Amino acid sequence: MIHLHALSAYTLLNSTLTIDQLINKSKELNFSAVCLSDKHVMYGVMEFKKKCEKAKIKPLYGMLVDVKDENDLILMEIIAKNDIGFKYLIKFATYLSNHDNLPIEYLEEVSNDLITIVYCDEKDLESPLINEQQDILEIKLNDLKQKFINFYIAITLNESSFWKSKNTILRNICNKLEIKKVAINKIYYANEEDAYSYKIIRAIKENKLINDSSLPLIKSRYIKSEAQMYKEYELDELLATEEINAQCNVQMHYAKANIPIYPKNDKVSSFEYLKQLCYFGLNRRLNNNIKENYKKRLIYELNIINKMHFEDYFLIVYDFILYAKKHGIYVGPGRGSAAGSLVSYCLGITDIDPLAYNLLFERFLNPERVSLPDIDTDFPDNHRDEIIEYMYKTYGNDHVAHILTFNTFGAKQVIRDVGKVLNMPNYEIDRIAKMIPNAPKITLKKALSDNQRLYKIYMQDKRVHELIDNSMKLEGLPRHTSIHAAGIVLSKENLQDIIPLINQDEHMVTQYTMEHLEELGLIKMDFLALRNLTIIDDTVKLIHNIDLTFDILKIPLDDEKTFKLIRQTDTVGIFQLESDGMRNLLKKIQPTCFEDIALTIALFRPGPMENIDAYLKNKSDPYKIKYPCKEVENILKETYGIMIYQEQISTKR
Repeated sequence: MIHLHALSAYTLLNSTLTIDQLINKSKELNFSAVCLSDKHVMYGVMEFKKKCEKAKIKPLYGMLVDVKDENDLILMEIIAKNDIGFKYLIKFATYLSNHDNLPIEYLEEVSNDLITIVYCDEKDLESPLINEQQDILEIKLNDLKQKFINFYIAITLNESSFWKSKNTILRNICNKLEIKKVAINKIYYANEEDAYSYKIIRAIKENKLINDSSLPLIKSRYIKSEAQMYKEYELDELLATEEINAQCNVQMHYAKANIPIYPKNDKVSSFEYLKQLCYFGLNRRLNNNIKENYKKRLIYELNIINKMHFEDYFLIVYDFILYAKKHGIYVGPGRGSAAGSLVSYCLGITDIDPLAYNLLFERFLNPERVSLPDIDTDFPDNHRDEIIEYMYKTYGNDHVAHILTFNTFGAKQVIRDVGKVLNMPNYEIDRIAKMIPNAPKITLKKALSDNQRLYKIYMQDKRVHELIDNSMKLEGLPRHTSIHAAGIVLSKENLQDIIPLINQDEHMVTQYTMEHLEELGLIKMDFLALRNLTIIDDTVKLIHNIDLTFDILKIPLDDEKTFKLIRQTDTVGIFQLESDGMRNLLKKIQPTCFEDIALTIALFRPGPMENIDAYLKNKSDPYKIKYPCKEVENILKETYGIMIYQEQISTKR
């Protein structure tokens, strides 16, 4: 047998079960397959798919759905039999993001590709079963049977003596009507001892105290072994789970999304149009004095872009940046690997000449490692939304979506939430929460390890011990959804045919998080909102009141007064130079040229940061540096023998 009803923590605040727990526990208990069946959502599907593949356990994709049948509201579970059925799940999840229930007619039309399981222990079928109104129940179940092809009735809660008696009645009706029955163990948490954590998370959701009489401790909602299930259910009901498993074979082999085609004159191909724009832009950048090395580099880049079919991507980015500039919206000069692209420079996507700074195109696009391009674009924080609105208007609401993220129970947040549920005084909750460092990715375990005072209180105070132990069990679980601060996705195809979506404020949001979108062919674009750009933009406008000829992109990069300020670490308000750590490094490096600033920023990143002391030592006495050969010296001389830039590691250099 296998388990067909598992609510993960992605049914927000209704489960403590993680995808890892679901798969690992199922594997430990020797189940060959397992079904994920979150209610009305598919947030966890891609994570579930990948981790099932890694664990070599078969994934079944289901969803719990409230279904409206005339005057009745019925809880059903629908499980995809095949890729067609899976795509219906996607459509239904999108529909349910904006509706409380699904009309039964929607399911009837596609029942051949879905397994349909009806629950009689919830919603409007519960009352006639509890009151043993067999005639009413017979009529309702027989009517449902006529509507669906792969139809089952769930036998649930059979460990309860009350429901055992009710299930006997339900079994008799099913036998009379020749309706198949299936054993369902509802799973909301991984292990038997997790029932209390489940009660806490429900209390958080319902804003109740843990001792509220309306909040019972719900037991037996864990992943049970096959032996336990055989004790609680009848053989035919358990075999039905295998029968359902055998019918399901979702491969997700349907077509991926594609980059939208840039809207233009149909008489010219996207690549030819891109090429024309690039040569026009190169002439403009170099004042009609194109050197051979620039010409060769442009041909090389265009050939790779054409080979990888990314011409429309570059045209799309070119277009929204052109829109911004035409509408007086300041655009950042470019950042990241895109600065290594001459095509980007020619199109005005970036304002950095990659040949002048020996930047490699392969860091951005590499035909040997096929991955989607990623151009991060900076806009003033008061204009970013205008660009996103332009994308929606240009490509349509069905082809553009924001990207979902989850706000999780962080170390401080979970202490406050659990402390409130446990009815601890606010001053005591605050005292514990303030002992947790304000550090990225801090965990309660690390806080206990790093803060001896917190650890001492934890060991001596029973209530604090209970607070932290219970908080640790919820820490890291998704708490509520949010929207990615910068990213949107684009698709040539209708997004509702590719992924499940949420309808939010008249715009669509993906139900899958960012790390799962690229493999589905969806192109991600980051529109970054920077306060610093707003300040620069406002400053330039003030200068233009006096001097209209001023151009921020033509300011000198060798101004000694500027470097003096930087050496004095008077850099508050300067992007990437204002943190305490960066200012401390600037004081040590004492930049004298623009390249020194770029190097300082690169050196302050994880990885190169470990070599700060070695760099400073080598810089103070470069004659003591020993290079293994001339080729290495040519590469590392500018950084005093230390590998700092990715370009220095590339074999293409």
